Amino acid sequence: MLNGRILVVDDEPEIVKGIAIRLKSCGYDVLTAMNGKQATNLAIKEQPDLIILDIGMPGGSGHLVVQRLRDSVKTCHIPVIFLTAHTSEQDYRQAIERGVEKFITKPFQPEELMAVVDLLMMRKAQSVDY
Repeated sequence: MLNGRILVVDDEPEIVKGIAIRLKSCGYDVLTAMNGKQATNLAIKEQPDLIILDIGMPGGSGHLVVQRLRDSVKTCHIPVIFLTAHTSEQDYRQAIERGVEKFITKPFQPEELMAVVDLLMMRKAQSVDY
């Protein structure tokens, strides 16, 4: 079983709850935030291994959060998965430009999200081993 700390950020409580339950059942430690400001502050303070992030949120969009994280030495290395209903070409392009690892659109398949989470967490574990 994989271990690691994952920050889940979305302004929809049911999505946060559902993802958190699934991640915990797979052995992950889960942190949650409901807006961009909380996400940025929590990421800087706790330095999670991975962040699952919505784009459209109060307190700073996912794009703004990623930019702030990339600008900080403490958080620039943290992989980010966008999980969002925002599907414009501009959103996707901004995500790629800022180094977002995966762009998953809502509605989503939980199995797809978990497969990406597991892959990114395995990559992180392997990079630490070397």
